[in-house]
Amino acid sequence: MRYQFVQPSPVLAPFVSQYWMLEIGSSDGRVSERVVPTGSVQLMFHYKKPFVVTYPDRKSSRQPQSIVSGMSNSYIDAAAEGESGVIAVVFHSYGACNFFRFPLCELQNQSIHLADVFSGEIKLVEEQVCECRDLNSRIAVIERFLIKKLSPVKEHDFLLIKRGTELIRQSRGQVQARKLAGELLVTPKNLERKFASLVGQSPKQFSRVIRFWEVMTGLTLKQSHYLTEYAYNNGYFDQSHFIREFKSYSGYTPGEYVAEGICRADWVTEEIS
Repeated sequence: MRYQFVQPSPVLAPFVSQYWMLEIGSSDGRVSERVVPTGSVQLMFHYKKPFVVTYPDRKSSRQPQSIVSGMSNSYIDAAAEGESGVIAVVFHSYGACNFFRFPLCELQNQSIHLADVFSGEIKLVEEQVCECRDLNSRIAVIERFLIKKLSPVKEHDFLLIKRGTELIRQSRGQVQARKLAGELLVTPKNLERKFASLVGQSPKQFSRVIRFWEVMTGLTLKQSHYLTEYAYNNGYFDQSHFIREFKSYSGYTPGEYVAEGICRADWVTEEIS
C-alpha cells in the first residue's frame, strides 16, 4: 500500500489544500478504512478498481470512477478489494465554491458521480487519468480540468467565508455563531446563508466538525486520560454530550477510540485547512 501527498500548483493553491494518492496492490488483500468528516469538499478520481463504501446503516455501494463528496456529518467505511488506485482533490474549506455553480449545501452528506455535475466532459478526464502512467501526469490532467472550471465567487463573499472558517479553526470550533457574525460584521442569518451556499454547512455544523478534529487530535496524541475533564475543556456540556457527538462522527465512543488502539496518527495529519 502506498500513500502520498502532493501540493497544488500556485494558480490553484488559493482554493486547493492538497492532493493525496492511494494505491493498494493485490497482495495487500482487502483493505478497509474508516473515513471521518474533514471539514472539506473533495473530488476523487479512481484509475483502478473503485472502493466499496459502507454507510452507518450498513448499506453498501461501489463508488463511480469519479466523485465529488460534500461536507459530511458522519462516517463511512471505504474498502478496496484487489488493485486500487485513487487521487483525491482536497479543497480548502472555503475553496470548492469557486468550481461549482450551485449551493454546496446540496452536496452535504452526499457523494455523487462527477458526470452528474459536469455531464459528458468528465468522461474524457476519467479516461486520461486512467491512461497516465505516473502520479504527476495524473495530477496535471486533473489540474487542467480544475483550471478550466475555475470561476471565482465575488471577492467579498470569498473573503467572508475564508475569514469565517479561519476564526472557527482558531477557536478550535468553540466560537458561537452570533459572536462570529459580529466579528465579521454581518447578521447571523446572512452568515448562515453564505456558509450553507459557499462552504456547504452552517457555521454551527462546521464548528462541530472542527471541534471533533481538535478532540480526535488530542486523543490520538494522548493529551488527556480524563475524558470528563477533556469534554468540558473542549466545550461539551457533559460527558454524555461528548460521547454522543464523537460517536456520530467516528462510529466509536472516545473510550473505544483510545482503549482499542483505534487512534490513527494519519487521520490527524489529514485535517484540512
